[in-house]
Amino acid sequence: MRTVGEREEREERSKTRELLWEFSWHLSKSHITENAWQSLDIIFKKVSSASEAEIPENSIGDFESAYVIYLDDGSPGKAESFGSPKAFQFFLQCLRATVASTTGFGRLAKLIVPLQEGHIVRSDIIPLRLRDSRFVQTAVSFAEPHQSYIGSHISESNNLGALFAASTAGLILCDDADGSSDSGLDALSLSVESELDNRLSFPWISPDKIRRRTLVLVEGSRAHPDNGGTGPGIYLAAIALGINMVVLDNAGHWLEGPEYAHWREAFIPTRLTDPPEADFGDRIVKAVKSYGKPVDGIVTFCDSYVVQVAQAAQQLGLETVSPDALRIATDKYQTSVFAGHQAYLASSADEALEIAGKKQLPYPLIIKPCNGWSSEGVFRVDSLDNLAEAVKSIDTSRHGSEFVIEKYCSGPEVDANFVLLDGEILFFEACDDFPKTADSNGPDATGSLSTFVELNSVYPSALPSQEINTLRDSFLDTLLKLGLRNGVMHLEGRVEHSSVDYYTTEDGLLDLHARRVEASANGEPPAAWLIEINPRPLGMTGAHIIESTYGIDYWGLAMLIAVGDKSRARSLSRPFKHGPQYTCVMVFISADYPPSRQGIFDSDDICAELKVRRPDLARQISRCACLVRRGQKVPHPSSGVNTFLAYFNVFSRTSRKEALDFARQVREEVRFSFV
Repeated sequence: MRTVGEREEREERSKTRELLWEFSWHLSKSHITENAWQSLDIIFKKVSSASEAEIPENSIGDFESAYVIYLDDGSPGKAESFGSPKAFQFFLQCLRATVASTTGFGRLAKLIVPLQEGHIVRSDIIPLRLRDSRFVQTAVSFAEPHQSYIGSHISESNNLGALFAASTAGLILCDDADGSSDSGLDALSLSVESELDNRLSFPWISPDKIRRRTLVLVEGSRAHPDNGGTGPGIYLAAIALGINMVVLDNAGHWLEGPEYAHWREAFIPTRLTDPPEADFGDRIVKAVKSYGKPVDGIVTFCDSYVVQVAQAAQQLGLETVSPDALRIATDKYQTSVFAGHQAYLASSADEALEIAGKKQLPYPLIIKPCNGWSSEGVFRVDSLDNLAEAVKSIDTSRHGSEFVIEKYCSGPEVDANFVLLDGEILFFEACDDFPKTADSNGPDATGSLSTFVELNSVYPSALPSQEINTLRDSFLDTLLKLGLRNGVMHLEGRVEHSSVDYYTTEDGLLDLHARRVEASANGEPPAAWLIEINPRPLGMTGAHIIESTYGIDYWGLAMLIAVGDKSRARSLSRPFKHGPQYTCVMVFISADYPPSRQGIFDSDDICAELKVRRPDLARQISRCACLVRRGQKVPHPSSGVNTFLAYFNVFSRTSRKEALDFARQVREEVRFSFV
């Protein structure tokens, strides 16, 4: 196999050419597993080169106009010879990786061939499930949404193009010391086979025909993708699933213009306000009818709109949850009462003081807006004076005037996430929400009020299994009693009377440990304490950590359930066979500056800077993002408004302790300044 490049002018191309690279390849192994795929090992080696230049990363058209690939039989290798442009681009990636290899033993690639006749359940399923694999450098899907396969295995072939054309995805394996010999390549191949068995042992080829569906999304993600919004997670999943998105949002939204028009089928300008106006449900119905084509479902991932969207769905004859159930779930006061808490509703400091005095409420207390998010306006109150101050600190322009007063539960806090279908749990996981700034055994609070600012969330939870089961069963019972039987549900809660609590060890790491005698729960059994229900995937980019840790994409599942695609929802709710691939810590970096400063962010991308300065830590970061830009005004931490600057998903395959240590180092190493 040779790659030849242009040397003279276009009209002389047929007369004079220069040999740039020559490669050999051979089909090393063909693995047929008990599962529904076959993997092919192909080793590429650079035989000779008349140039040290790299193979250019041109578009296929530009590449083919300037270069010719000659295959073993002398025929030119064109994109169509490899079955698809994606497969041909991956082939070129293999050649580039071979040129860049530091060993003389070539580069090992794997091709994945479906052995079951049917349709792929999600076009990017192989790269999604192989994220952060320690043995795979690059994973590329060749599939289109709903692509069908004949399901026949490959025995032997000397036709490189045919091998690629039969495959649904390709992997370039890592080029390290383990692959620096032929025996090392064999060991690397076997390691990846074990990875594939763990990650792909679920029905990702469906025997059923998959039809394209259309989903209406109300509120298309407020933050632009460049600013860390959830848009990419939603719309790229929809594209991979073959779901047409019809988006309803305010005129001027970033999805309305041409830059991201390919992410949606249609954009219908619709007036959205928060809180929603009285006729919002009717406006939704009018907008959907103006689309003029059938739709399969309607959904919103904005808590403020779920009731009106459910009401609109009823008018449109689409499947939905009861608006009354969603009204309870998204109102913090009604949720607390439904869960059996002794909770009180107030809308002013005077009302709160009167309730506290008349009911002789014991401190500490929690106050939180009925319509709240991201722990904004949530305060722990330890005295009567604190109570009035906390109420005045709630940003009523964002959250309204009504707030809840209830007891403070001091047990370990957790996030509990459910994927429900017809009342059945398809997937459940819990993570540890480490003590926030207001928790008495957490870090010191910033300012005079005890606010609940996120610090670390650790996946999976280290709570005793019996306590996780208690949370799961109690929270599921609450959801089902409410009538919330379908969808992705993000609940927050605590374990009251837990057998464990947070203590700092001698090496300075805070983590869960068995309760000390003086902090015992007085013989009370552990019980679930519900904080809030969110009938949607977890916010910000939190769904990414579930995707990489378990192989589960919450956004995709939420949309499949919304359009009634139950078969694919069941398939894609299956986590890795051997459980989470590592312990992962979501490290939240919040604003911190003296009150004398103006609060103007005066740094560049703090994530990129840290990764360059600490490449050792960069290797332990799955994903990260800087959420603010230089010159941006950031509220002071004491304001009660979300002040996240960045997040890092930091992992360890070795231990939870090591993951926490990496997280500590990341937090200590982040550099930023304010003016």
